Amino acid sequence: MALGLAPGAVLAQQQISWDTLAQVQIVRGEQEQFVPRFEPPVQALAGKEVRLNGFMMPLDQAAEQQHFILSAAPVANCFFCMPGGPESLIEVVATEAVPFTYDPIEVIGTLELLEDDPMGMYYRLRDARVVR
Repeated sequence: MALGLAPGAVLAQQQISWDTLAQVQIVRGEQEQFVPRFEPPVQALAGKEVRLNGFMMPLDQAAEQQHFILSAAPVANCFFCMPGGPESLIEVVATEAVPFTYDPIEVIGTLELLEDDPMGMYYRLRDARVVR
């Protein structure tokens, strides 16, 4: 047991990639609306604590953000020019506010798969914290 950690503690946060999150299809739902259908590798991550690298997109103009969007690509050049679709964005709800930055960050949190989000988001990280 390294550094006094419980067995498996180091493995609690699974590093995921944006390529993994891109494994989603858009299908017609029960009420004729289009909804995401997550492929098995993505479904296997639901409810698990994961790590993801990306770029912060603030949802307000505060110097610190507790609720923000993490993007696969930097958006500093044009906030209105989205680099990809909903599979390249994840809503982050952090446990504590973190300073806004244009630099890449790494976030750890519990992954939620969103099937009917009113904002069109596919993913959310709950109880998240920025580690770099």
